Amino acid sequence: MDLGFPWWLRVEHFLNIIFITFLVRSGLEILGTYPKLYRSQHTVPGTAWAQFTVQEEAKHKYYTVGGEYSDYSPRISLPGRGLLGLGRYWHFITVTGFVACWITYLVLLLATGQWRRYVPTSWDTFSQAGQDMLAYLAFTMPQPLDGMVFNALQQLSYGFVILVLTPLVILTGAFQSPAIANHFSRITRLLGGRQVIRSIHFLCMVGYVVFFVVHLVLVFLHGYLHETSKMVFGHSDKPILGGIIFSLGLLLVLALHVFATRWTLTKGRAVEKLHNLVVRPWSNLLYKLPSRMHYDRSNITGKDVGLANTTHNFRGSGRPPETPEYLALMANCYEDDYVLEIGGYVERPMTLTLAELRELAAGHSQTTLHHCVQGFTSIGRWRGISMSTLLDLAGPLPGATDVVYTSFQNMGRDDALYEGGTYYESTPMVEARLPQTIIAFELNDEGEIPAKNGAPVRLRLETSTGFRSLKWLERIEVVNRYDIILEGRGGYFEDTDFYDRNQLI
Repeated sequence: MDLGFPWWLRVEHFLNIIFITFLVRSGLEILGTYPKLYRSQHTVPGTAWAQFTVQEEAKHKYYTVGGEYSDYSPRISLPGRGLLGLGRYWHFITVTGFVACWITYLVLLLATGQWRRYVPTSWDTFSQAGQDMLAYLAFTMPQPLDGMVFNALQQLSYGFVILVLTPLVILTGAFQSPAIANHFSRITRLLGGRQVIRSIHFLCMVGYVVFFVVHLVLVFLHGYLHETSKMVFGHSDKPILGGIIFSLGLLLVLALHVFATRWTLTKGRAVEKLHNLVVRPWSNLLYKLPSRMHYDRSNITGKDVGLANTTHNFRGSGRPPETPEYLALMANCYEDDYVLEIGGYVERPMTLTLAELRELAAGHSQTTLHHCVQGFTSIGRWRGISMSTLLDLAGPLPGATDVVYTSFQNMGRDDALYEGGTYYESTPMVEARLPQTIIAFELNDEGEIPAKNGAPVRLRLETSTGFRSLKWLERIEVVNRYDIILEGRGGYFEDTDFYDRNQLI
């Protein structure tokens, strides 16, 4: 069998240069918004094993939402400047192409027998790889294996990247999706938990970068024109022409990065439209994965270090409302004054006090993992009433499609990093009725929810990223259209920043 360079392999090789470089740059943008890595589920301040920021740990008990962003340069990350939403858009657009390319490549490898180029058929290959390494260190060129275009070290290296590193990076990327991680929570825990998964994903990125650097060095050692001719024509008979064409291809890749960066920084909504066209068709399928997390009290953040009071260890993000109305509720301990309104496109509008919510909840609670869009996590035990139960009580009218949640918080007043506007979120009806979508009023069996975590009542959307689990809940409204509210994108950050309402990934 000819284990040379068929046309489809050469096409895949070039596409992967584009995909992996875009994944690395957009991945750095995502990392930059929470540039710390941990060994456990609990992102307790001061316990990171690695961090990539010069900012000091926040000292205030109330974190601003964007207060920990590191502003990486657009020359490094895509698009740069701490634009997490746009970085996520590019990451998921590229993931779509990268995974499709890898699956196609595997099918073709199996169908054509080309898998032998990466899978050793003899244990002698491993000892030969050691000898090849010594040859490189001595600045001599090892010979290819019999019937192969690679030497033993190249075969094992390429096989590892394609058959081990790539599946691992796809797996760890998938299990950073709240919908996937929370539906398959036993697998999430088997993999070490969200933060271990996140760390492994980062190390996979490092692995790709190291491979690229070593691969580039070897291309020059073996002869740049000789090797690039193989990647263009499938043989080394036209080294000069092959080298020119491949170099022009690399310039094209560079031009794509420059264009993507500048286009994103000036036309963010156009990138959003591209994301919605490419990503939403498959990401919407994740609504079919209801959250079914399997955690217990021993997993609560803070329990692992023996804390008696764990609520202060459940990470908060954002500052509580500062209106006289909310401050009065806080001063009176919420109990007698707070009323949750439920109305809109329903048969039976209603108001519910905290006591009535407790009675309706009938002791229901769930211990779940919070996935912040930045990357931090905490495990908490929430007591509350399922949103589906509240909807059944209110009776959505025919044609009701979405549920809108309004907070007491005004971002410009309460979080100075952002423009003014009431914080709100919305969910499609299918998300509102997921079994672990609840209206919570107690955290970790320790009484009311602390102010930093959304007192007195908050929304919990366990299949979504954390900013959509709205805190300081004031009102719930059932609607038949969400796209006519304010900017029409379904939430405060969706309207003012670049976040998709579908935050299942």
